[in-house]
Amino acid sequence: MMTTNDDSKLRNAETAAGGGSIDKDGDKTVTIEVNGHKIKMLEGPATGQEIKDAAIKEGIEIEPNFVLQLELPNGSNKVIGDDDKVSLHKNMSFTAIAPDDNS
Repeated sequence: MMTTNDDSKLRNAETAAGGGSIDKDGDKTVTIEVNGHKIKMLEGPATGQEIKDAAIKEGIEIEPNFVLQLELPNGSNKVIGDDDKVSLHKNMSFTAIAPDDNS
């Protein structure tokens, strides 16, 4: 889970080569996309709930109970549970949908 200190590190991130960023403490951040909106998170493992929490904190209009899906290169999606860990890297794209959305 991201702490207040992590939040300030992300706000102070500097652009680095390779599509990621290096924050003031040397931690690498990556830009990912949730419902078409770009957000920055620390590179490496994050749970589905941490990804949704970061998106909500950035003002993306989703709820904590939404279903998170990783958009795969072949056009399909993989559901990411709240406790499932995903190794975040640049340009990953996620969709969060209401649990009762049948689309």
